[in-house]
Amino acid sequence: MALIAGSLRFDGDPDPVLDPGTVAAGDRNRWASLSTPGAGLLHPGQARDWVAVDGDLAGGEGAAVARGWDEPDFAALRRLVGSWALARWEPGAQVLWLARDPFGGRPLFWARSGARLAFASSIPALTGLSWVSREPALDHLAEYLSFRYLHAPATLLRDVFEVPPGHVVRLDAGGTRLARWFDPGWCRPGTHGPDASEAAQAVDQALRRSVQRLLPHGEPVATLLSGGLDSSAILYHARELQPDIAACTVAVADDPAAESPFAARAATVLGARHEVVRISDQDLVAAVDRATAAMGQPLPSPAAVIQLLFFEHLRAHRRVLLGGDGGDEVLGGRGIEAIARRMRGSRVVSRVPRPTRDLVRLLARRAGLRDLAVAPDHFGADRLIGGSRVFKSHERIQVLRDIGLVRPGIRRTVLEPLYQEVDTDPLNQILHVWQRGWLPQDSLARAERMATAAGVEVRYPLLDAELVALCNGWPAAVKLRRMGARTETKAPLRLAMQGRLPDRLLRRPKRSLPAPLDRWLRTGGIGFLRDRVQRLLDDGSGTWSPNGVQALLDEHLDRRANHGLKLWTLILYQAWRDRL
Repeated sequence: MALIAGSLRFDGDPDPVLDPGTVAAGDRNRWASLSTPGAGLLHPGQARDWVAVDGDLAGGEGAAVARGWDEPDFAALRRLVGSWALARWEPGAQVLWLARDPFGGRPLFWARSGARLAFASSIPALTGLSWVSREPALDHLAEYLSFRYLHAPATLLRDVFEVPPGHVVRLDAGGTRLARWFDPGWCRPGTHGPDASEAAQAVDQALRRSVQRLLPHGEPVATLLSGGLDSSAILYHARELQPDIAACTVAVADDPAAESPFAARAATVLGARHEVVRISDQDLVAAVDRATAAMGQPLPSPAAVIQLLFFEHLRAHRRVLLGGDGGDEVLGGRGIEAIARRMRGSRVVSRVPRPTRDLVRLLARRAGLRDLAVAPDHFGADRLIGGSRVFKSHERIQVLRDIGLVRPGIRRTVLEPLYQEVDTDPLNQILHVWQRGWLPQDSLARAERMATAAGVEVRYPLLDAELVALCNGWPAAVKLRRMGARTETKAPLRLAMQGRLPDRLLRRPKRSLPAPLDRWLRTGGIGFLRDRVQRLLDDGSGTWSPNGVQALLDEHLDRRANHGLKLWTLILYQAWRDRL
């Protein structure tokens, strides 16, 4: 399935190499062609400009995109709202342009070999071409094992590349160039932000406008409710604007720490109808391969399997959903409190006179107290903070047969350029890296692919351009408020929701969606786990060390260690390999 697709040859051969009638079949009818209705095949002799858009753009906006490509700063792209991906062919200049929205809500990939070039919204549309290799890019395997996803433009296929979110890719006969069109608007160091009440009011009003823009007219809609702050705030505003809106929550069977009671309490307080969708063990096992097919790449998290089943259930009555993704990365949520606490020691050391400070950092480094050994202004970059840290380098040595694939410095190679993109305060630097990595490559990628497969659309009020610009323009101290020994995350939104939600819901710790699945591998999923690990060891590629993988499995099942995330990372990679 591909929502937009096309191909061309720069050597003048007019023979088509990609048939849009096959790759676009069965999509959600969001495939739209401007300038040349029905176009999907391109060749250098085509006389007219051609633009294809995957996204809910009005005709006037589409025309603005066509005109805006001629502007060197891509100003027209900044006028587009929502999630979108697009392609444009300029026959006069013989140039193909590909672009994506700031957070990559819609996917877009390309492949080229010699004079041949193709692009599509899905990887399988490209790997179906005879000239696109299905050979895994093993040189990127270390990055996948570390982060559980890759950062665009890299993919795990040798010949396939992903358009990075917020970027434009220019392709012509001479080669390929990437340029970033999106400016995240981070405040400079030393910027003073609003006081707490002003910030709370500004966030609340911006979120209200965002929800209002995203609520569909005349279509059934629901909010995805976890019971956490972000989804509860979205529900509050959606319920004010559309009183009959429902709140939907997913629950995994036999989860001893289910989120659904908290979600039910939030829905009751906010006066919304609440529905709980329960996922069984059997449903999970059956859906892993289906979710992998929908992703086209290794699933970045087993949470994607739950999302697919959840969305499939909701599809019968609702096609548009409001989700809370983006709150952590925009307002400073999960994980940032612990990072802020770790940085305090670094700040204390930085205030010590120079000779003593250098000695303290040297001793801290030797003692393994690395948080004290780095400067606070470069804390995120020096400590390599950015997304998951699944397999460390010594752990990759354990599971990989070829030591040349381990790449000990892969995190620094990937993260340093992202930190160098911005000049802002240290905690905002970390939020920037999350917005460039974790958000588009993990949470948004899996939500979008699973929603597409299920035939629903998820919209994200917390990723509204106005709201993101507002929060990125504030120093981190506005978003993360010190309260004695602890740091209150998402402080403006939390203050705005005060009095609307009870304190127990406002300040409860947030838990990730796949948390119960790690335990499930030791209980109802033991048979699934053993079968999938055996597939990994029997795949014949020679990639994995049987002893290392078996040790992970034994330690997890014997409860000597929790290797749930590592085992899922391997299982989901192999599920993808099995489909190549």
